[in-house]
Amino acid sequence: MLWFGITSATVCFVLLGVLFIQYKRFSALLNEQENELDKLRTLASKSTAAITRITQEKETLQASEAKLTEEKFHMAEANLDLLAMQEKFAEKTGILEADKFKLAEANIKLMEITEDLQREQEKSNRLLRNILPERVIKDLSDKGESTPEIFENVTVFFSDIVGFTYLSSILDPAFLISELNDIFTNFDHIFTRNGCERIKTIGDAYLSVSGMPDADPRHYANILNSALEARDYLHRRNHTSVQQWQMRMGVHSGRVIGGIVGVEKYIYDVFGDTINTAARMETHSSPDKINVSAVTSALAGDEFIFTAREITDVKGKGPMQMYFLEGRRT
Repeated sequence: MLWFGITSATVCFVLLGVLFIQYKRFSALLNEQENELDKLRTLASKSTAAITRITQEKETLQASEAKLTEEKFHMAEANLDLLAMQEKFAEKTGILEADKFKLAEANIKLMEITEDLQREQEKSNRLLRNILPERVIKDLSDKGESTPEIFENVTVFFSDIVGFTYLSSILDPAFLISELNDIFTNFDHIFTRNGCERIKTIGDAYLSVSGMPDADPRHYANILNSALEARDYLHRRNHTSVQQWQMRMGVHSGRVIGGIVGVEKYIYDVFGDTINTAARMETHSSPDKINVSAVTSALAGDEFIFTAREITDVKGKGPMQMYFLEGRRT
């Protein structure tokens, strides 16, 4: 068949060519679509992996958040416990501060009581020193007792006021006591300064010793020097005093026993023939004179100036040689 000079074969060939061209285009398009589909599959796969990873990360984050929330809860509980402990500590601290304050107050009161006791102890010690020798006080404090002792080398001083019995009957008692207190206080200063120990006063009598309770080889000189100073003090005092006083003084040396007498009221006293003889020396003295036994005079030797007296018969002793002490030899 011939159509417009074109055969059927040619037409077929042309159609086949057109179909082939269309096929090529379609195939290319299909390939492009397949490629795009592959890309979409790859992207979908990546998206799925990303979603999975995100999901896992989200789950991990949620778990972390849950753990963090739990930790926060525990921390909150710990903070509450800490606050409770702080409150208790503050409460105990307040109690402790109050106790410290009370303790400080108690310590202050204790210190005040201790100071009062020390003052009272010092007063007691001063009173004891007025009636007891220092060594005897120490024995009583350390051992609770003081054993009587014999002292071989002691010099004893006795004095009394001339006419005291009459004077005490006419003078005002307060004035009389004031005068005696002043005189004997100054005597205490004099005898203590010279290494002597005042034993006691009885009325107007004054008794002092040296060589006991602590031994002193210069016992005789201590007493003789004190006697001279006491006599000179009384002379000076009489120049300015309203009341004139005269004293007789006596001194003797020898063996003396010393010890505490009494239980309820302590008194340190001295005994023995030496004490009695010293009292006799005072009795046989004269106003404003210091009468010394031959024993003491012999101990003093040339250190002092003596005036020998006539041998005198002494009660309980018989005839005795006595001397008036005049002064120190320069």
